[in-house]
Amino acid sequence: MEIYELPLVFFTVLAQWGIGGVIALTLCLVGRDRVFDTLTMRKIASAFWLVTVVGSCASLAHLGSPLGAYRAFAGIGRSWLSREVVAFILLNGALTLWLIMCWFANDSVWMKATNWVVCLLGIGAILVSSQIYYQMTLHPLWNTLATPSAFFGTSILLGFASVSVMANYVQQNLPATLKVGLLLGITLVAMSLLMRYRIPGADAGSALFWWQLLASLVVSGWLLSRAGSRKIPLFAGILLVVIILSGEFAGRMLFYGNVMSGAPWF
Repeated sequence: MEIYELPLVFFTVLAQWGIGGVIALTLCLVGRDRVFDTLTMRKIASAFWLVTVVGSCASLAHLGSPLGAYRAFAGIGRSWLSREVVAFILLNGALTLWLIMCWFANDSVWMKATNWVVCLLGIGAILVSSQIYYQMTLHPLWNTLATPSAFFGTSILLGFASVSVMANYVQQNLPATLKVGLLLGITLVAMSLLMRYRIPGADAGSALFWWQLLASLVVSGWLLSRAGSRKIPLFAGILLVVIILSGEFAGRMLFYGNVMSGAPWF
């Protein structure tokens, strides 16, 4: 299991999920039709904060000396790993402030501004994470546009799927924003798979690949086709998100495993 780099799998997938969820929730809040009442919005915001923080904490298991993470600031000018550490420190700080404002200053002008700041920091954090792998020219499976496509696809797919399930539960009809976001997530994940598995060395015969294809694309496609036209029971909706999440975990395990099986990778 070491070749799958599980701490990095949990870190990247969970953190990207949380970022995508915040983006989806923000777009719902700025739309003309308010999708969620204040209490529901606060609960969803708390869930995405927790997912992002847990994912970020998972990354510490990969560091040789977690308490030395502060040293990343010294290498920010030359190391993408250092930039990633700094990006997620800033993101989690802003995200915590955002959550506090969700509960205690929900209707303030500052809350609206913080929404967009967190979204921009999240997008930046994903870009930095993807660049760590994209820059490695020795590894064609990482040095491809499939890498940022997969990272953003995971974020948007999981984030918009989660918010879509909750929106369907409270009002059945999905706003066009959520439908477009979910479709974009499906498209990005599909594009990343198509690009990556045209590269020699990609394990297209792996059960992990086929599970991602089924769980991430087929299930999310079904969710997109059904969520806007009929009400899905909340438990069933949560189960669908868990299945999609498992598909993204499988895909990320293969992302690391295909390269790490040929270690050393630096």
